[in-house]
Amino acid sequence: MYEKALMLINGNAGPSFIQKNIELTAGILTNHIEELIIRKTHYKGHAEEVLQSTGKEYDLIIIMGGDGTVHECVNGLAALNDPPSVCILPGGTCNDFSRTLAVPQNIKRAADSLMNGTTRHVDIGTMNERFFTNFYGIGLIAQTSENINGDWKNKLGKVSYLLSALQTFTNPDPFSFELTLDDETMTDEAVMVLVVNGNFIGASQLPFQGIVPDDGLFNVFVVSQGGASLLREYLTAKNPFAWDPEPTDVKHYKARHVALSTPEPMKADTDGEIYMKTPAVIENLPARIPFLVPDTPQ
Repeated sequence: MYEKALMLINGNAGPSFIQKNIELTAGILTNHIEELIIRKTHYKGHAEEVLQSTGKEYDLIIIMGGDGTVHECVNGLAALNDPPSVCILPGGTCNDFSRTLAVPQNIKRAADSLMNGTTRHVDIGTMNERFFTNFYGIGLIAQTSENINGDWKNKLGKVSYLLSALQTFTNPDPFSFELTLDDETMTDEAVMVLVVNGNFIGASQLPFQGIVPDDGLFNVFVVSQGGASLLREYLTAKNPFAWDPEPTDVKHYKARHVALSTPEPMKADTDGEIYMKTPAVIENLPARIPFLVPDTPQ
């Protein structure tokens, strides 16, 4: 039983969405929580501010929203010495990090499975005094996020990410970079460099086994120009795990420390949010935040 919990809801969601999802989950949550406080966010960065100032007052933070809301909340919590447990109730377009944690995408089932589940201490990435749960990337990944059409997103949800990706991957522009992985440095050209902690992006599972968010390591992917067409094929494949890239097209590494620079600053995508640029020094913070997860993956 949790003594005091705070539910943060993305205030950009419509009132009918908020009311419906509170009705679906409140009864389940209050069976496990003595005092539940519900707050809406009112502007970008609001969730982060709330948690930085009051997060230590709660023993559970419930995030009702998508990846952007999760990103804000993690940036508020990761700075705390002893952050409370976190429960993600998926309410966004892709809900990628909740998928990594095997959270059911039906919000009522998510509430039930998490309240009756267990706790998993998850790694967090930090770079330039910011934090991320799922990924940091430059090149195609940032272009895809920037190119998402707002009307598509509202009408088509996660399909909008696929459509943007397919358009972006058609004519990729390679860039030069310098990449340091722990104590090994390389220089090359690529169309995307991706540092991942989770294994879903745009609601699609990455086609590599062994990506877990609690091993103290990042998975780093360097995608050459030839690899872009393979990624395009993967996104449209009926059986994604049939995808088998050539080693020269997509290079895969593991590292705890990553330093990335480009000749000119490039926009970077962190958990679907674009507000940073290269260069970046990225560190893995092992087991930094406890997340509620189902006892049995759904």
